Amino acid sequence: MSEVPPYTIREYQPGDEEAILETFNRVFSGVDPNFVPRTMREWRWTYLDNPSGWRISLAVTEDGRVISQYAGIAQRMLLDGEPAHFSQAVDSMTDPTFRRGLKRPGFFVLTGYPYAEGYGGAPPDKDTVMWGLPVPPAWRIGKQYLKYELVRTQLKLCVAPAALVLPGVGSHGVVVEELEPERGFPEDVGELFAAHAQRHGAMAVRDKAQLDWRYTQRPGYRYRIASARRGGTLVGLTIQRVGGFDGRQDSLVCDWMVGPPVAAGSPFDLGAAVELLAWHKARAIEDGAEQLTALFPDTAPEWLAFQEVGFRAADSSYFLVGRNYVKQYDMRWLRRHWYYTLGDTDLA
Repeated sequence: MSEVPPYTIREYQPGDEEAILETFNRVFSGVDPNFVPRTMREWRWTYLDNPSGWRISLAVTEDGRVISQYAGIAQRMLLDGEPAHFSQAVDSMTDPTFRRGLKRPGFFVLTGYPYAEGYGGAPPDKDTVMWGLPVPPAWRIGKQYLKYELVRTQLKLCVAPAALVLPGVGSHGVVVEELEPERGFPEDVGELFAAHAQRHGAMAVRDKAQLDWRYTQRPGYRYRIASARRGGTLVGLTIQRVGGFDGRQDSLVCDWMVGPPVAAGSPFDLGAAVELLAWHKARAIEDGAEQLTALFPDTAPEWLAFQEVGFRAADSSYFLVGRNYVKQYDMRWLRRHWYYTLGDTDLA
């Protein structure tokens, strides 16, 4: 282990990105033989281009080298109907030359402390909840030093596309259209988000700016977008891509929003849901995917509704952890009221 040079722990400053990328690509290429170096365009998209903002704490030497980083992807939220922020912890790293053991806090913790204190706090401007899907070593350290708590062990929903049983496809008065990503999301997507979010205590904002950033502007990724309209009104929207998740190449339901029910006793617009799942089924078969996979909280109405048409719950390798900065939004509350999909994570 090399002697630690003089360093400063501080927030990201413009111009740090070259040193961040150099350390990031060197650290992760050393632990993952399949690692593909991140480009500057990808880095800027992840942080500086995000309409919700950025979160970065660094340990930087006097000559500008990045020893360690604790960073997060910011999310604008609706929390009990009011504006707020969450953030997903990602890209945490320490140059292995300067790592310390658990007997004393290492740079993961030393950059994590100011990150937590600087960005965490009450809404609307601070992050009410910080969360992540950590690898076991990060979970152990975060639980010991950074007040991480378990939200849930994350399950997934899977089905062979041909096994989907969708009643009355084509009879729900809904027109499904696959949108051109280059044209971006429709202007009225914010109205659909507002209707969907009414059913949940916490949901990340899905307005045009955020969705365009997430799905049409991401470098190196191409997503397929489908809208559902009834009489011209947007009543549903979903996102698909074939990609790696949890050790498999599956057809992924990356995002999912369906409007309020049109019949009493339904949790949401079941006709729109059926037609959008029929679109997913067709895309999965077209792509030759063996499995269609979705991710929801097991407390969301979609969790049971998807199983009623053929999806089955399965274990995943992920578990969701968090830290709350407002007492009422603790892990128990989050388990019950927070709606999210794969697209809320960095996994798809």
